[in-house]
Amino acid sequence: MSLFITATDTGVGKTLITGGIAHALRERGLDAGCWKPMQSGELAHDPAGDAMRLKTLGLLPDTPEQICGWAFAEPLAPRLAAERAGVNLFRRDLLSKFEEIKPLHDHWLIEGAGGIAVPLTSDTRVVDLARELGDPVLIIARAGLGTVNHTVLTVRFAEQCGLRVVGVILSGGGRPDAEMSEPFNAAYIEEYAGVPILGAVPWLGDAPTPELIRETVERRVDIDRLARFLFGGD
Repeated sequence: MSLFITATDTGVGKTLITGGIAHALRERGLDAGCWKPMQSGELAHDPAGDAMRLKTLGLLPDTPEQICGWAFAEPLAPRLAAERAGVNLFRRDLLSKFEEIKPLHDHWLIEGAGGIAVPLTSDTRVVDLARELGDPVLIIARAGLGTVNHTVLTVRFAEQCGLRVVGVILSGGGRPDAEMSEPFNAAYIEEYAGVPILGAVPWLGDAPTPELIRETVERRVDIDRLARFLFGGD
């Protein structure tokens, strides 16, 4: 079973939380791996790139190339980055890549790129890939002002596309300049979006250590409930 993890925007903290969840699941004895179909802005072995961060945070045995199907250097939407690199990809290419690595783990956390409508290939947005895979969806959202609107819209769009949204994790709250709306946003999201808040991961500074990220995700995210989603029992 897999869980598809997307976000309301880029730079929300999706990769850090995904890696932290992977580690927490593996600590519980679940054979969980991470797969990011495409990344842009860094190549696969770049320590600052998503593939290497997922590997490091999750303590995964897989290579960066197994964790990330395609990586492009330019910090653009994946489709544009691929096209500018002279690579023309289709949905079937992404699905074929996943079939190659799928036997490596019993359970998968599949991380999209940016928000749910981001174009991955000429015929596929993030939402299209999630729908093709048929996985439940977890949304990572900002904690501050504007997140209610962005999150409700993301949930509704996902549902209109036939996806099951299992919940939302808020990310990056508690900054020194935090807006006064933050303490109220979780309740509003649950009320208006109709999905549960499954955690709130605070801002951990500009360069948090992998240990701090793992510890915080373990404490601040309902890992056991996510594990039940992976088993199809929730």
